[in-house]
Amino acid sequence: MAQTSDGGGTVSADAYTAIQNLYARYNWCSDTGDADGYAACFTEDGELSLPGIGLAIRGRENLREFKRQDKARRGDRIRRHWNSGLWLEAAGDDTMRGRCYLHGYDGTPGEAPVLSDIGAYDDTIVRRGGEWRFARRVITMDHSAFRPPSES
Repeated sequence: MAQTSDGGGTVSADAYTAIQNLYARYNWCSDTGDADGYAACFTEDGELSLPGIGLAIRGRENLREFKRQDKARRGDRIRRHWNSGLWLEAAGDDTMRGRCYLHGYDGTPGEAPVLSDIGAYDDTIVRRGGEWRFARRVITMDHSAFRPPSES
């Protein structure tokens, strides 16, 4: 187990690995437009918030529809997400706070994607039924070309 740097609770290697896999699954599902997989990364009442553009989506079905619209709007264009600097802090037996940086790239197949989004995630992650899921994701963007599907 690893002690967090601020004296918070411990994070087991198993929890860290499972949560790191959740972050990877979220990115893959988001990038490929897998709306069901994307929504499954959240709790039933999970929330995604981008305060800088006034976006707040709550509930798994609404998150699923958001990703469907996002994928349709992109058409054949590709999106790639990378996270770095994942920092987990235990906030209880079944709750973690996760923070990391976001780098998002957009492009046309066959061409090098272009950096379009830079920001940070601040997440509340909970374990329910033995599975870690996002209860709340707040994305603070330093720069973003992203616009909600309804603005396209």
